[in-house]
Amino acid sequence: MNKDIFIALCDHLEREVPELRWIDEDEGQLAPVPGARPPVDFPCCLLDIQYSSCRDITDTEQVVSPTVTLRVAFLACGDTNSKVPGPLRRKALERLDVVARIHACLQGWTAGDTISPMSRRSARPSVTAAGIKVYTIIYDTTFEEY
Repeated sequence: MNKDIFIALCDHLEREVPELRWIDEDEGQLAPVPGARPPVDFPCCLLDIQYSSCRDITDTEQVVSPTVTLRVAFLACGDTNSKVPGPLRRKALERLDVVARIHACLQGWTAGDTISPMSRRSARPSVTAAGIKVYTIIYDTTFEEY
C-alpha cells in the first residue's frame, strides 16, 4: 500500500475541507462499543485504500487501480422533516454541504500528477445504531508503482 498517497489525501482534505475535525485511516473507529463514544471528533472522514486491480507493465512495475473509500460521519444534527422551519432544516442539512465540498476537492484531483484524476464511483448514506449519519463515498484512480 502507498503511504504517500494516503498522506496526500489526508493533507488535501484538511486544507480544502476545514469543517472536518478528524481525518484518519479507517480502523473501525465507528464500530459500536456499548456505552462508549467513537474515538474521533465529528465530523470525521475515515479513509481506506484498497488495490482493486494491479497490472504488470514490466517485471518490477505495475499499474495499480486503487479504490479509495471515505466514510464521512456526523453526529445527529437536528430534524430535517418538512414541518421544521426553514433555517433549522438548512442548519441540520449542513452536513450535505461538507459532503459536497469533499467531492469538489477530490473529483479530478491528481495529487500533483501522482495519480490519475480521481473519479467518484458511488456514494451512499447510512445510519449507525448509535445514530451517527455516515456517508460512504468511493473513488477510483490509477498510478504506476515501481
